[in-house]
Amino acid sequence: MARNSALLVVCLLVLSACASGSEGPYNRGVEQYGIGHVGRCVKDYRQAIAQRPDDPRPKFNLAVIYQDEGKLREAENLYEELVARAPGFSPAWSNLASIMEKRGLVDRAERMHRRAMKADGGCAEGCQYGFFLLRQGRKVEAEKVFKKSVGRDPRCANGWFGLGLIAEGNGDIRAALRNYDRDSIYNPSDVEAYLRSSNILISMGDTARAAGLLEKAAGENRAGGDVDHGDIELRLGILFLGNGELKKAEKALELAKKNGAPPGQCDRELHSVYRKLSARSAGEAR
Repeated sequence: MARNSALLVVCLLVLSACASGSEGPYNRGVEQYGIGHVGRCVKDYRQAIAQRPDDPRPKFNLAVIYQDEGKLREAENLYEELVARAPGFSPAWSNLASIMEKRGLVDRAERMHRRAMKADGGCAEGCQYGFFLLRQGRKVEAEKVFKKSVGRDPRCANGWFGLGLIAEGNGDIRAALRNYDRDSIYNPSDVEAYLRSSNILISMGDTARAAGLLEKAAGENRAGGDVDHGDIELRLGILFLGNGELKKAEKALELAKKNGAPPGQCDRELHSVYRKLSARSAGEAR
């Protein structure tokens, strides 16, 4: 989940659910957002709001963009307008809660999370509330919320991730692995789940499976255009080196160096790889 925030999940659910229909500024905004033209998308959403002020969709999506850009006052105003007109619009309550928490207004944030849960209590709203409770150190309550979320919707990936965090924190690493695996089934792009599972597997001595998960994590980051995957490939190279898979280690470490991992550490690990490859070649020559 960590790389895929609950806020983003709510946003994408609303965008994808409403993308079809007749031509108009709202649907143009959805298309522009989908191809990364956020500035044009904002103009389209503003036009959609002016044409149909009672439609919550463009107002909500515009508020999410403002929130993502750190324009919290603008986002808050739009969310407040939304819940005033439509008190049952649960995603707006959840995202308002996120803004309140960021401002340190924890009690107000919790009240808004509870309004979201009362209005819907679906996967996205439940998980936002569950992670809020975890940040407040209320692990037992968070676990109940996550269990309720996955009970209502077994495909609720963030709920499984939250349960994985709790199990890992309790030292129940096998339960943590099971929960992270379920998260990965329903959200195959969740890099953080792969990384946490790989750490657990390394601690258990299952380095082969850990390497496979690190490869998935690096691949997902590359596929998503994330330039910050050098550190993952560095970890993968070190793991391959320890397993004696020298060619794989060489490739991973070279990619790590290319993609932003600390060059000094990459060079040290590559030196070890080259030295072992040389020794292996010398032994085969005899």
